[in-house]
Amino acid sequence: MSSGPAPDFSGKTSIFWLHIKKSAGLSTRKMLGDLYPQTDRNKMPTGFLQAPKAEYNDILNNFRVLLGPYQFKRCQFAQKYLYPDDFETRFRFAFSRDPLARCMSQFRYLWARSDPARLGAKTSLMTDRLVFDGTPEQDFDRFLAAIEECRASTSNIKPYGLHFQTHVAAMADDITDDQGKSLMDAVFRLEDLFAAINMVRVGFGHAPIAPDAAPHLNRSRDTGFQPTPAQRTKVRALFAADYEIYEGKCWRDFS
Repeated sequence: MSSGPAPDFSGKTSIFWLHIKKSAGLSTRKMLGDLYPQTDRNKMPTGFLQAPKAEYNDILNNFRVLLGPYQFKRCQFAQKYLYPDDFETRFRFAFSRDPLARCMSQFRYLWARSDPARLGAKTSLMTDRLVFDGTPEQDFDRFLAAIEECRASTSNIKPYGLHFQTHVAAMADDITDDQGKSLMDAVFRLEDLFAAINMVRVGFGHAPIAPDAAPHLNRSRDTGFQPTPAQRTKVRALFAADYEIYEGKCWRDFS
């Protein structure tokens, strides 16, 4: 099975991987190895003016970096400001996760951090207005309502902070231009991560990773909660364009 454009490495001299939050970022970085130079994203995150061009991609993938009107249009930012002369020579790709699974992972990640009894990080990651203090079912309704509020906001910061908004952002906006045209050379399903990374590695002259060497890092904690039919319908509405990508625009032919 294959959908979307077939990956083509001809004329490509480097990669550009857009990390979509809650889509195996740590594992992807590890498997890409030196194809993807990394920078400090936690202790002393740097800016584009201070870093070598090779690190621009990793800086862009850091939610702490402020991009103004391009905060949720990162591919456009890269095309316009980071690689205005060599955007087309980069093999540009991303991974699409089942939108419901990604939304549930977002919820588990943020919900676990909203209660000091769980991880004690509420004050650093969440605002006081977003409070998860009910059952998982009630809190998931609150979570989805918060996403709706963010989508309606003209601010990248309000009402729930940059950390929240970047983690629940739709994938579709990040990989397209103002006309909705994809700026990616390929989008892969997340379940094809291992095969896709090896395709990229081989395409750029690197040895493939052995199956037993593939990392499995930072897995979300399972709350045991499953969304109701009404909640699933709301997720599909919130991430409608992401469903279109996942269900019909991902390359899957690895035969």
